Amino acid sequence: YFLKKWVDTKIADELDSLFKLKNINSVNSQIRALSYQLYENNGVVKRDEVLNIVNNLSQDERKTLRNLGVKFGRYHVFLYKLFKPSVVSLRILLWKNFNGEDLNLLPPTFGLNFVNDVKYKNKRFMLLCGFEKFDTLFVRIDILERLFMLIINSSNSKENKEIKMIPEMLNLLGCSKDNFKKLLQKMSYKI
Repeated sequence: YFLKKWVDTKIADELDSLFKLKNINSVNSQIRALSYQLYENNGVVKRDEVLNIVNNLSQDERKTLRNLGVKFGRYHVFLYKLFKPSVVSLRILLWKNFNGEDLNLLPPTFGLNFVNDVKYKNKRFMLLCGFEKFDTLFVRIDILERLFMLIINSSNSKENKEIKMIPEMLNLLGCSKDNFKKLLQKMSYKI
């Protein structure tokens, strides 16, 4: 009994923001739809997959979701509180237990923002860990959003579509210049 109570309390505390989305009482069907998508996908969905829902949300409706911890990024919509190491570890454990598959999968070392390793093949697992896949390259989704802002701000003018590589970009990712170029190509930027 004690162990079950401890596990239930641990899950409730660590995944609080996810449960708040599940139990949202909104009359707005768009908010409920996005909340459901986030809940079903462990707190992260690709923006492309929910683009119609996101585009139909007003600023007030987005604010309601932001107050629950939802971030609207360029590539993903996600609950940022779910990417702390302790929460990621718990979500991985629950995911493995629920799916009963890939029990040998291990997350990338916590603290890494960029991973270039072919051993990480399971795209769903890596997204659960907070990483987006670009071929064999993986970038943490919150860092990907910050990188996007650096790219936007690096352009000198609206006409200039070139990306000026700055040291902050490499420092943010923690990767080499060559890997950064590969990543930009995989993200469909022209080098």
